[in-house]
Amino acid sequence: MDPDRLTTLYREYGPTIYGRCRLLLGDEREAEDATQETFLRVHRHLDNVPDAREALFWIYRVATNYCLNEIRDRRGRARPAAVLPDAFPELSASEIRLADRDLVRRLIERAPPKERVVVWLYHVDGFEQNEIAGIVGASRRTVAGRLSRFMANARKYMRRSAA
Repeated sequence: MDPDRLTTLYREYGPTIYGRCRLLLGDEREAEDATQETFLRVHRHLDNVPDAREALFWIYRVATNYCLNEIRDRRGRARPAAVLPDAFPELSASEIRLADRDLVRRLIERAPPKERVVVWLYHVDGFEQNEIAGIVGASRRTVAGRLSRFMANARKYMRRSAA
């Protein structure tokens, strides 16, 4: 194990990983903890970390999986219930965007973990399906299937919520 390699990886990718964790978790303190946990896991598996750009994808996947597990585990914790109204006529455009993000986040939280990662990478981070396939270690067809299942389930959920 080369501790200098871990230092190099942290210096190079630490800010990117922190940003990813901050985006997923929505909290600075939780993002700091998640970043630290990610690099602890990298340290434990340092011999398995690929070289060059592949290292970023590998670490990115570790961070994403950790954060999504944290989000999933939040379900068991107490939190205020939020009920969205059917329409937002009195809200500004920025308030509507925030409400939409909240809805998207709740839809993603309902998805199975493998589907959740793909959906987040595609819809939030803006990765292409081929890039996502490389990040999650699946085929592009698998990625497309997961996106399709998510959209079908999201439509069902939205119809039930509207009724």
